[in-house]
Parts: sequence; structure tokens; C-alpha cells
Amino acid sequence: MAKYAPLTIYLRRQKVAEVELSFRDIERIVGGILPKAANVAKWWLSDEGDTLQPQHLAFREAGFIAQPSIRLERVRFLRRVDVSG
Repeated sequence: MAKYAPLTIYLRRQKVAEVELSFRDIERIVGGILPKAANVAKWWLSDEGDTLQPQHLAFREAGFIAQPSIRLERVRFLRRVDVSG
């Protein structure tokens, strides 16, 4: 996850329930270019039972889920709601 650790830090600092970032914004935050696979929604999404990839861990550890808009090259990060309490 080291490459995406700056994204985790960035998202943890946000006080709002929703953060929208362009692919370029994310590249600036992580200090590198996103892989070509980022142009496919599945790269941002994880299903139950899937092995979490480094990018999934980055926003999950910050308490967010991703909603990609591939055509617009943007991702909305939504704060996860804890229903266990």
C-alpha cells in the first residue's frame, strides 16, 4: 500500500462525508501516475470476498469507499457508515 499511503493520509484529514477527486488530483497526492487499470471501474471497486488491492486498502483504511466515474476520470470517495454500533 506504500504507493497509496498519501491518499490514505489525505482522506483521513477530510472532515466531510464526500470527497471528489480527479485522476490527476489523485496522481498529485500519491506522487505518481495511476496505472492503466485505473480506467476500469473494477480497479476502484471491491466485492465481498475479493482480495483487497493496495488502492482499496488506502481508501478503506481512511474510512471511505470509492465511486468511480471513469468517463469523467473522477472518483467520489464516500465516508463509510458504521452500522455495527
